[in-house]
Amino acid sequence: MTCGYLLVPENRSKTDGRFIKLSIVIFEPDRERHEPVVYLTGGPGQPAQIRSADDVEAWWSFIDNGAWLRGRRLIVFDQRGVGMSAPSLSCAEHYNPQIWSGVVAHPGDVIDFDEAQKREIRACRDDLLAKGIDLTAYNTKENAADVHDLQLALNVKKWVLFGISYGTKLALKVLEDHPDKIAAVVLDSTLPLDVNYVDQDAANFDRVLKKLDADCAADADCFHRMGSLKTLVSEIVQQLDVQPVLLRLKGDDQSTSFTSVSGDDFIELLFNQFYEREAIETLPQLIRRTADQDYRPLAEILGYEHSYDDSSTFSNGMHMSVVCSDGLPLAESSARFPLLDNWAKDNFYDWACLLWPSAKAVKVHKSHKQNEVPVLFLSGEYDPATPSVWAESVARDMGRSQLVLFHGVGHDVIDTTECGGEVVSDFLENPDAKIKTPCLADMASPQFILPGNSGATVLTTVSTLPMARR
Repeated sequence: MTCGYLLVPENRSKTDGRFIKLSIVIFEPDRERHEPVVYLTGGPGQPAQIRSADDVEAWWSFIDNGAWLRGRRLIVFDQRGVGMSAPSLSCAEHYNPQIWSGVVAHPGDVIDFDEAQKREIRACRDDLLAKGIDLTAYNTKENAADVHDLQLALNVKKWVLFGISYGTKLALKVLEDHPDKIAAVVLDSTLPLDVNYVDQDAANFDRVLKKLDADCAADADCFHRMGSLKTLVSEIVQQLDVQPVLLRLKGDDQSTSFTSVSGDDFIELLFNQFYEREAIETLPQLIRRTADQDYRPLAEILGYEHSYDDSSTFSNGMHMSVVCSDGLPLAESSARFPLLDNWAKDNFYDWACLLWPSAKAVKVHKSHKQNEVPVLFLSGEYDPATPSVWAESVARDMGRSQLVLFHGVGHDVIDTTECGGEVVSDFLENPDAKIKTPCLADMASPQFILPGNSGATVLTTVSTLPMARR
């Protein structure tokens, strides 16, 4: 492997601007036979995880288990403002995870969480500005230019773009700007260039909840024990809105804290559970037990989530800069979701972006109908953050592309199922052949774990969310 830094302009619109550093790691094959792959992480603000020996070992394991990476250099880097790149926009010293989780040390504690969050956003902003960082320069347009500069610096004629979540949006921007430099593109959990994802949560959640309800109804045992999951969720939300429940949480260190759970909080928790197949399979049990006022599984999940602190690695400042600079007009759809509308409106970007310096958003993107670069879309049918309908929409406007839908899968296909890697391998071997990877026939709906089943658990495996709502 080769490690190093790439110097790039912080703001390419300023001729006298300063340069910043991107941290790069290149994993070398024994013998290079195919075009390199550049890996574009999500978030925005998620580090590439190249800081420690354990991180690097995890990448070697990823390569060993991915036939599609054999004979290729894998180029991994921390995007501007993220991870080991400098300057860092993490703002870890200004973020208290409990402020964002609604957790208190004692049941009687009264905290104005909204005001506390605003103070932390301002403190993060002011600290970064005091360091001379141009926050308006941290956006998808500059990110894409960084990717191109990296390709030139490495003297790579053509390479394969692999993007996940926000990384797919970045890959689409690179494809838009430099199609002649790309051999192929793989998009896992697609975020289109022209979608304002921060106002789509209600529609996305309604879609996956209906899918869960339908899959449970098609499973005789699930339907017999659960009935209509959507009806149960509606009843739970209405009850918790009338009377929120106070839960005691146990941390990994056995410390005790407390949080109040309203109907909107319950929706938020369910939304996050849809990211992972293992969590999806436990959702009927979680919903049933919550409806029966058995809040132990709910407290267990919340205790796990609240004990996980990624503020030291996730770049909150970078996240804010990208989301606020890439802002798009609200969706034109007039669809209403009475159960979800209040939850969807509770979106901190609405006020946080007013506090954050941002670049002028790019409003117009080119059509890809004449695209000649082969593009593969990987999409999970349960993805709550980047739904398959988004991938389908982009694929329709992408001249040379294929879309593969994975049953029972949420966000991040490549890390959820080995079949994802097999599909990518077949695609890169022959990009113009229709994908007929045998493992796709074995992809099934979730195998629900129901109350009373031996070994049942409802603990979520979600530890980092590629696109956090809050």
